[in-house]
Amino acid sequence: MNKIRSYTTHRSFLLYAAILFISCTNLKPYFNTFYNAEEYFNKAEKDRLDNRGDILPQSAINDYKKVIDKSQMIIDTYPEFKWRKKALLFIIQSHYHLGELQQAYSTLDDMENEFGDLVHIEVAYWTSLIKWKQGKPQPAINGLNDVIQYGLNSDMKAKVYLSIAEIYFEQEMKLQSMDYLEKGAEIIQIPNEKGQIYYRIASLSFEDKDYNRAISAYKQVIKNSQSKKQIQEGHLKTVQIYRLKGDFDLAGNTIKNMLLNEDYKSIFPSLELELAKLYQQQNMLPESINRLESIIQDYPKTEASAEAFYLLGNYSISQDWNLDAALKHFKSVERENRKSLYRQPAQIRIKEIAFYTESKLDFIPWESRIGASDTIADFHFSVTEQIELSKILYSLNELESFHFNRSDSGLVYLDLLIQFADQSKLFPKALYAKSILLDAQGDSVSTAKIKLRIINEFPKTDYALAIINADDTYKPLTTTSDKQLVSAEKAWITDPALALDSYREIISEDTVSESSVRAAYFLAYQYDYNLIQPDSAMKYYDWILKHHGESDQALPSEKRFVFLNKILADTTGSNDH
Repeated sequence: MNKIRSYTTHRSFLLYAAILFISCTNLKPYFNTFYNAEEYFNKAEKDRLDNRGDILPQSAINDYKKVIDKSQMIIDTYPEFKWRKKALLFIIQSHYHLGELQQAYSTLDDMENEFGDLVHIEVAYWTSLIKWKQGKPQPAINGLNDVIQYGLNSDMKAKVYLSIAEIYFEQEMKLQSMDYLEKGAEIIQIPNEKGQIYYRIASLSFEDKDYNRAISAYKQVIKNSQSKKQIQEGHLKTVQIYRLKGDFDLAGNTIKNMLLNEDYKSIFPSLELELAKLYQQQNMLPESINRLESIIQDYPKTEASAEAFYLLGNYSISQDWNLDAALKHFKSVERENRKSLYRQPAQIRIKEIAFYTESKLDFIPWESRIGASDTIADFHFSVTEQIELSKILYSLNELESFHFNRSDSGLVYLDLLIQFADQSKLFPKALYAKSILLDAQGDSVSTAKIKLRIINEFPKTDYALAIINADDTYKPLTTTSDKQLVSAEKAWITDPALALDSYREIISEDTVSESSVRAAYFLAYQYDYNLIQPDSAMKYYDWILKHHGESDQALPSEKRFVFLNKILADTTGSNDH
């Protein structure tokens, strides 16, 4: 009897196990396919978010396409699948991120037809985002604000806030974008996601120099993020903000405490740099230089040592005026670390020093002639010599005054240009540059005299126009070339013959302003391509090369001048035969 009962029980168990095995075998592809779709979706979302603001990576494109294929297969093959709504949402989001808006909208319709009011929020949300991508930002924002009124859970409400923030950011309405980012960050529950959002708020605020908001956000990053890199950056940016805001004691104490803590070892080089910059801001230059030199010794071949070399190069210019030492430091930047953000600025500095050295050598023979001029009555250079000399003097002034921050030395070169090259094209530019430098030094009396001279002697130049636009107490004695050019452009539509006269008047009275070169190029172009008068076209192309050889219009003018000259020469040769 016991044997029979035992056999019956055993047979029932085997029958149950067989049914279960058959069921699992049938359901395995059902769940595997959906599981794979979900995996591909999560992977695509991660890749997309990691490349936020950039082009969608190819890996994400491929994964979104797989999501669509696998989710659609489940929907078509298993009509009773209980996660159909989730599969449809996968498809909608994948089409959306691939830029396939019509397909996303069509799938939204399918989901709404199948689930009705159960998906009202999802439909409203994704419809709004599609409107955004269709170039309708305000209707999208209105739609998302309507969604918020539905009594959403905190995660969905955060998602809506973050989407509104994205739209505002794209419209370059950063304050509104930040407000909504913060609303989303405040209510989102998952710490790491909260940390990621605050990291973005902090980064954008720091870029915009909104330091109060940035430091508040970085503290939230430190508290919530699971990324060690972001947490370390949060600490570093915090002390940097203290320094930038002038909280020197707080910045210094915080940096020194962190340098004593091995937990911050990975950012020790950056902290040392912050300390060097802190000393610089406090005019403790020997301490700053010593700190930079220790960074080079202690952390070689790093981004920190590359930046230290760049800063030491600037010290060699600003403190020692030792261009050889500066050049050595700037050349070390790239050798130290090719990925350094200071590699390109260092290359620019190297070119500036080379150009300055070349200009100084070019000036040597002129310097001796200028020195001997005191013994010669009524001394002056020829116009051709003045043109050559003015280029050398102005380049030396520009480098000294505006690149190396040595305005006193720059003024010496400007005064030489004004004294010995008053017939050159750069003469009014030199006057204007001198007015800027004297104004920066607080010499308002001398500045006013120079500005009046520019307006009186060079009223049609862009320099006169800039002075008048900046200060309406200066009144022009005549119409400037810029205003004449605007009038000529308007007249061209109704009376081309009158307009041509206006263009010609500009270049006959003004050989220095940008308006004059634009007027000349317009005349050359019209005679070249529309009026078909190559001789006249060549005349104005030649004018540009003579008076504005370094302008944007010079290169195309030179090409057309050579071409037309060859055509005319060939034509003349043919007629001779």
